[in-house]
Amino acid sequence: MTDAASVPVAEPVASAAAAAPTPARPSRLRRLFRRDRVARAKVELEADKPVEAARVYRAAAEKGDPEAALALAVLHERGHGLARSLADAAHWYRRAAGAGDARADAALATLLLRGDGRPEPALGPAIRQLFPNGTTLAADHAGARDHALRAAEAGIVAAQATLGYILASGIGGPADTAAAADWYRKAAEAGNPEAALGLGTLLAGGHLGAPDHEAARRWFEQAAEAGNGTALMSLGVQLMYGLGTGIDYEAAAGFFKRAIEKGNAQAMRHLGLLLLEGLGVRKDIEGAETLLRGAAARGDAEAMARLGDLYSRGIGRPVDLGFASRWYRQAAVLGHAGAVRNLEQIARSGTEGTLRPAAASPPSDLETAASRGNATAAFELGVAYATGNGVVTDFAKAARYSRIAAEAGHPIAKVNIGRFHMRGVGVPRDLEAARTWLESALADGEPQALVALGELAAYWSEPPDYAAARLHLERAAAAGDDRARDLLADVLRRAAS
Repeated sequence: MTDAASVPVAEPVASAAAAAPTPARPSRLRRLFRRDRVARAKVELEADKPVEAARVYRAAAEKGDPEAALALAVLHERGHGLARSLADAAHWYRRAAGAGDARADAALATLLLRGDGRPEPALGPAIRQLFPNGTTLAADHAGARDHALRAAEAGIVAAQATLGYILASGIGGPADTAAAADWYRKAAEAGNPEAALGLGTLLAGGHLGAPDHEAARRWFEQAAEAGNGTALMSLGVQLMYGLGTGIDYEAAAGFFKRAIEKGNAQAMRHLGLLLLEGLGVRKDIEGAETLLRGAAARGDAEAMARLGDLYSRGIGRPVDLGFASRWYRQAAVLGHAGAVRNLEQIARSGTEGTLRPAAASPPSDLETAASRGNATAAFELGVAYATGNGVVTDFAKAARYSRIAAEAGHPIAKVNIGRFHMRGVGVPRDLEAARTWLESALADGEPQALVALGELAAYWSEPPDYAAARLHLERAAAAGDDRARDLLADVLRRAAS
């Protein structure tokens, strides 16, 4: 087939000068031809022919059409009509962004925030030729910040929310909560629920002056109306603790139930605590344990510690310090200070005789799944080896399996391997590696990363960065993390001394 750019615009004539078109005409024809290709690709997609659509989009994108480049990037990101590849998606988003498409800047910012969580393997020349854009996409927080700013300034509402999050979290550059609030407000006023949640969190956490829970409530309510589970949980926390409003346990329980329907782990823990005490709901210890177990399975360290309390104190069951220690160990691995203290107390008392003996090796099905790159299996093995839960404690193996899970994109595993590097447990101490993993987990939306980053800044960095620690811990505390509140009090005391 003859390439469009080489199609004559007139019949050949004897005079070259007479045959020469005006300078604008070939460019205009090429644009018309590319637009026709893009329109054709859209028809193919609507006819549920993504493979053909991808082929047509690629042809137009390679000719320089930014709309086709954007569409091709979306297909690569979704794996629709061609192999899913975030590296290829980023390549085409960059092409479209370079041509001035702010939508591509917005999408690229989101991609670069998290990457795909896998290291780039060594590629030989032949493989490199097949995959010129690489086979993985590394997170690039500075790049994410730049592209989010470009898109936000162009009026892309989702990018304004993303930029608010980046600035509030100090991702890819210094934190700037005032600028974050401005961008959050722009996006929230345009109806973006994530921005409303972010603005509410800044107000409730005192990042814009004294904590303003009443103002925060307005934005939480806006996000909750859109079905945001974290906002629903935050409204419940305000009612549970009387933050900017009177205490109303029954109403709090209602918000927690709605948040649980959205999969919010912290709401599971809070509702479990209400059931445990019979506050606003009928007392139900078994129901409380079920909810706490659900939150613990999602990585909530406070829920793990509370489960330890159930067994260590004999709440609704006989005292079983063995089971209590198992839960305390899991919470301790995630940095829960209270769980560490409880483990030390049990060890001093010498009464852990009910602990089940550790097995010599983990279940073979988990090892098999982990060896095949299953993130959940690797994460569970990492926790098992760190806590001695069913296996002999082995922190080197715990770190190895946690890294496998983290590289496969498991956000809590990223927190765990970050903590291992922070403390030099199972791996050499490497604070930069710790920070990289924790920031990656934070970019994934994992709230435990805020607590860990706060600890890193306050207790492991030389010199301590109490301002950064306070920022992270206040955000976690505003989201309802009880342990973050404890650490925040200690950080404020240290900073003042």
